[in-house]
Amino acid sequence: MVPFAEPPRTVQSIALDAMGGDLGVSPLIEGAIQAVLHDGAAVVVVGGPAARQCLDDHSSEQGHLLVRQARAAGRLQFVDAADVVTMEDRPAAAVRRKKHSSMRVACDLVEAGQAAAVVSVGNSGAMMANASFVFGRLPRVVRPAIGTVLPSFAPHKRTLLVDAGANSSCEPLHLAQFGVLGSVYLEQAFGQSRPAVAVLSNGEEEHKGTPLTRAALALLKRTDLHVVGFCEGRDLNEGRVHVVVTDGFTGNVVLKAAEGVFSFMGRVIKETFEQGSVVDKLGGLLSKPGWARIKAELDPREFGAAPLLGLRRPAFIAHGRSDAHAVRCALRAARRFVDHDVSAHMAVAIERNAAVWTS
Repeated sequence: MVPFAEPPRTVQSIALDAMGGDLGVSPLIEGAIQAVLHDGAAVVVVGGPAARQCLDDHSSEQGHLLVRQARAAGRLQFVDAADVVTMEDRPAAAVRRKKHSSMRVACDLVEAGQAAAVVSVGNSGAMMANASFVFGRLPRVVRPAIGTVLPSFAPHKRTLLVDAGANSSCEPLHLAQFGVLGSVYLEQAFGQSRPAVAVLSNGEEEHKGTPLTRAALALLKRTDLHVVGFCEGRDLNEGRVHVVVTDGFTGNVVLKAAEGVFSFMGRVIKETFEQGSVVDKLGGLLSKPGWARIKAELDPREFGAAPLLGLRRPAFIAHGRSDAHAVRCALRAARRFVDHDVSAHMAVAIERNAAVWTS
């Protein structure tokens, strides 16, 4: 048995809202344990009695000892929460009436300096409302946005879609700020130098689009970003553009459509190799290692959670059906954000680009 190795003391804890997920508390606790034992993370699990009990006896006897060592070292902590935000709760009501929910307590821990970032798989609207209320926005930021990473042929294998669902109705200034925030996130957290920023439209020509997208592009061209103009939906995975800016309504539709296409492709491939001809099945067996690599590259779990860009403190929203591996990756994404001090870089970039706050 490999003894628990305490990571460097510079590691900062991530608060995990362990309630509200579609799959229950077990995969959340397991994901937190994996992050602590295998990634060197420090996690504060926030939840009710079910989460505490799961943390106590979720592991096997061998793993149990490693978990106890991690807890004794302060790398895996638990904080009680008296309430839970459900998927049926309206965002504003969740903020007003559920001040002791696991979601709110996790945010409060970050604001109090007891954790460096918060991750939740619960109600995304409520998470947006709670994080915005507790943390507030960075100076001059009008609206925070959800930045979702999609697989692409870009140098770092990812394209950032901003906004992916936080703001269904936007103004040109909002979209311009999304471009600045998204560019900083991709550059600082993933090392993408001078990301190419584009506004999602129905064509690449400058006369295309809507009054909103044309005005947003005009503002972005007044910044110091690497702005390449308009892009189309087909460009999201091609790698030509790295940050795609749009309103939250359109962004969420694009995101859900992309998820559907990836899922459809996976099913078609699986059915072809499992139910096709003898040649198809033989081809499936021979290409199995290659398809495993392809699946891993397209697996949405690998991209972790989506950050709420523009807040004073790091907050991440993970998919409600996140399994243990997805939770582990979500915690990894939050740690990357913290380690690179992305919020501070965003504040500097917004202040530097007066075009996105003086218009």
